[in-house]
Amino acid sequence: MLTSRATCTMHVHCPRCSTRYHVADEHGGRWGDCSRCGERFMLPITDVSRLMEWTASAPWPKLLRFLRNDGARGHDLATIDQFTRIVEQRRWVEEERTRHEVATARGQRALSQRERIWSVTDSRHQRRRQLEQLRGMCPTEFERLIAEWFNSQDYVARAVGGTADDGIDVEIRSLDGDLWAISQCKRYGASSRVSAGDVRDFAGAFMLRGASRGFLFTTGKLTRHAKRTAQGYEWLTIYSGVHLVELHNESESPLIA
Repeated sequence: MLTSRATCTMHVHCPRCSTRYHVADEHGGRWGDCSRCGERFMLPITDVSRLMEWTASAPWPKLLRFLRNDGARGHDLATIDQFTRIVEQRRWVEEERTRHEVATARGQRALSQRERIWSVTDSRHQRRRQLEQLRGMCPTEFERLIAEWFNSQDYVARAVGGTADDGIDVEIRSLDGDLWAISQCKRYGASSRVSAGDVRDFAGAFMLRGASRGFLFTTGKLTRHAKRTAQGYEWLTIYSGVHLVELHNESESPLIA
């Protein structure tokens, strides 16, 4: 049990009733019971040197329990910063160890931190290259590509865009011939934006055709107002910029060969 007359090295308060106690360093890191309300709580390690040594060497599950119960409370900000740095170093080591164990169990080689960074960077560069491929197409090629993708998903699609396309670039029908969806395809550059007016115009074309779904594909981006406008149409799905590349990467029938 705790007593309020313990050897004084640090003041702590019961988290339930706020009774004040003096904690000697030899009791730090242990559990104590409040003599007033019976609340059980962890006592802080009061000596800074011992706190740092213990943090660097304690078993990870025990250190996590110490963290969850605010075992480092009562120290100044400089001490807490040093304590936090050691904990984060330990956390990184534990995550690396866990990742290695999982990879080994699966018969795989665990990537080092540098290899993971390079892998992420390479993936970003690849997505940019794929997007530039799409932006390099002429509008008609882009429309045909979208139609071919829908055909690969067991629909019957054809590009119908042109100078008098009434705002529709691709028709998508089910295998029995019924119109299921329409699509508008905007092959834009990196600096071009789909406006709210573009979204509303497509919504008008959608309502006139009587389709169940509508898709807007663009290699550009949407303005903020266009995004808000699109949220009002539950039937509308938009793939813009990098989302087109993600669609390519996740699909069994990619947009880009």
